[in-house]
Amino acid sequence: MSVPEYQDHPLKIASSLKLENLVGKSVIVTGGASGLGKAYAQVFAAAGAYVTIGDFNERAGNEAVAELSGKAQFVKCDVRNWDDQVRMFEAAIKNSPHKSCDVVIANAGIVGADDLYTLQDPALPPVKPDLRIIEINLLGTAYTTKLAMHYFRRQPVDAGRDRCLIIKASIAAYADQPGSPQYNISKWGVRGLMRNLRRTAWKEDIRVNLVAPWYVRTPILDKAIQDYLDGIGVGFATVEDACKAMLKIASDATINGRALGIVPRTEAPEGYMDLDHDDYKEGDVIKEWQQVVLDTALRLVE
Repeated sequence: MSVPEYQDHPLKIASSLKLENLVGKSVIVTGGASGLGKAYAQVFAAAGAYVTIGDFNERAGNEAVAELSGKAQFVKCDVRNWDDQVRMFEAAIKNSPHKSCDVVIANAGIVGADDLYTLQDPALPPVKPDLRIIEINLLGTAYTTKLAMHYFRRQPVDAGRDRCLIIKASIAAYADQPGSPQYNISKWGVRGLMRNLRRTAWKEDIRVNLVAPWYVRTPILDKAIQDYLDGIGVGFATVEDACKAMLKIASDATINGRALGIVPRTEAPEGYMDLDHDDYKEGDVIKEWQQVVLDTALRLVE
């Protein structure tokens, strides 16, 4: 496995998946005890991978692993805690069939009432906001990324192994989401992390990609919100298609530096598409500025 320098080549989505490439791989899924994370764990285990689920919910994590018949393990992990994440990575390597860490899905994330949005009485002293959403969605992903980059480099670069980091974002990484500033900050932030790392991680044969779901029916959206979205005609993407996008990236070692949007099938026949919004096109002045930054950025931090 050798990862070339990043170039802007939009991905053509084909219906076939190379699931045989996942047999025996070691896959870490943060936030894997419920929702999309649990679904990712299930499809990777079904494809023959060994899955390490990291999650704060111990009961749900153990139940998820029990359903996977020995193809997975659970490690209690608060992604905001560096030591918890180290234990998760160490367990993945220790207990996987080839003592490896091949695919890391930085999936853990939350959404909800946002203290940063809430306005208090200006006549009273200011109230320090609870930044839990940023801490889990952005800081937690930063920790996961740092550890993935570390442990990937411990194993040999050969055809049987991979060094694949998949960062979970959201369409909120591309669109304004009024009322949820922390969620917007965190998802734009992890998008920036992918764009940054795709320029350098290839030198270590590490590939970095992003998955950005539209609205999907999972526990992160309660029934009242789903009913509201249904009522105004908002189409939903599916859990199945989100899983296929993850499998696509993980099973195809040629994919690097791309962002796949999980969308309703009215937008894309496979339910996911290359968003193609992370590179500037000819005639855009920012494309010129981007090249200047690429030519100078590393010099500024050496």
